Amino acid sequence: MAHRKSLIKNTIHVGGSTLLSRFFGVIREILNVQFLGAGIYSDAFLTAFKIPSTLRKAFAEGAISVAFIPTYITVMKNEGKDRANSLMSLAFVMTQSLVLIICALAMWKASLVVWLIASGFAPDQIERTARYLRILMPFIFFISSSALLAGGLQAVGHFFVPAFAPVLLNIVWIIGLGIALMFGLSIESFCFFVLLGGLIQFIAHLVAYFKVGLGFGPINRHAWRHVSSVMGKFFMCLIAMNEINLFINTIFASYLPAGSISLIYYANRFMGIPQGVFVAALSTILLPYFSRISTYAPKRMSFYLLESAKLIFWITIPVAMIMGYFSKEIFMIFPSSKISPAQVIQAGQILTIFLAGLFFFALNKIVSNIYYALHVTWIPSVIAMIGTAINIGLNFFLMRTYGAQGLAMTLVIAAIVQSILLITVLRLKFDFKLYALPFLTFLKRYSLQLLVICSGMLCIYAALYGLIYVSMPQGLAHFLLYKIGYWLWVGPLCLATGWLIYRTRSYFNVSLYFLDY
Repeated sequence: MAHRKSLIKNTIHVGGSTLLSRFFGVIREILNVQFLGAGIYSDAFLTAFKIPSTLRKAFAEGAISVAFIPTYITVMKNEGKDRANSLMSLAFVMTQSLVLIICALAMWKASLVVWLIASGFAPDQIERTARYLRILMPFIFFISSSALLAGGLQAVGHFFVPAFAPVLLNIVWIIGLGIALMFGLSIESFCFFVLLGGLIQFIAHLVAYFKVGLGFGPINRHAWRHVSSVMGKFFMCLIAMNEINLFINTIFASYLPAGSISLIYYANRFMGIPQGVFVAALSTILLPYFSRISTYAPKRMSFYLLESAKLIFWITIPVAMIMGYFSKEIFMIFPSSKISPAQVIQAGQILTIFLAGLFFFALNKIVSNIYYALHVTWIPSVIAMIGTAINIGLNFFLMRTYGAQGLAMTLVIAAIVQSILLITVLRLKFDFKLYALPFLTFLKRYSLQLLVICSGMLCIYAALYGLIYVSMPQGLAHFLLYKIGYWLWVGPLCLATGWLIYRTRSYFNVSLYFLDY
């Protein structure tokens, strides 16, 4: 019970910080559209930023974390803090040297790099994107340095600074956009604010790292032995990144009409709100949790797989339903002068497609963490390669028929296939019990709960909508139904729906191990 309370407490702390970050992220995207629009300039900037952002998932939030944290925890537990500090020193030198080499090459051959990932761009568009890339590329050095320090912090149970750091980045980003809009600065000038946000993140992690009593030790043979294992796992985890598929889809999207890359980016950012607030937070907490359990109670992992799957299903399905229902309205918050009504509809459709795969995107993170906790990285990597092959193959067919929406469909299909394969291999190779009947029982009870509550809330929504339409003055009604004022009453209604789902779960016998204590 103590472990459950601690896990949920840490998840709430991380998720709360992430929620704050996503709140600022929404403001950031509104200003992004105001500053960049949804056309050739936004496509250029977002494509340039996607390169360090994708590397960020590899050398920061993704591959390096899942490769480093389990090993760091093992060394800390079995060999002591001094050798863990030595491991940190060597891992820092090796990974950051690699990052600096990648940065130098990308800045030197920026036009070639842009052509490789956006070959559908015209020559002037490639050169414009290359200019932005040369400024933005060092961003990954600050973020990846922060990630290694975050791994050490998380290993000793400190999650606040790693969770709060994205808030700092968004605040600096928003300030930069505000100054750029106020003084008419160029996009190149704004890129330096992005670099400043990365630097502030790094400083915050460094201060916290020393404050909790960690440090950097002398590099010795023990560190070399462990870091070779970390780097091997890192390169295998790198292949398993979902962001590779997003990166590939950017190449395909560069052949679509101007603004397509931006619409996919904006839709993915909104889909990332529930992913970041809950799924990424839970995944961050569960990785060291799974790593500890695998050392003293490996047979319990099957049970934790079941309960983790139930928990993420419990949160992602209603969120996907609500956001999918209001998908078009979500993009009404963007300035109408910068994004056309047709683009609003298209962005809403892309978001709805992404949301259809939200549970599977989340499940893949949790199940992959089980493999990483077991120190098995090659299986998720092979399965990810299969998903990537499916994604590329389907892109050729679905993009021609459905455009940007087709590219979103391929990501969802690939995620579903990966989920099936990841769980199947756990069952066959590691003798995991899948507990299909308990999950189906949970699914039946939860479906009934959602049907009752969501039907009732939908009736309340329809009544309020009609009341505003017929009783309010025309200007106020237009603000509350078609502008940002829409969320002043729909937002609380959505929160009330979530609160009811949480409070009434016992009436429908919906049991969740991590919440029922």
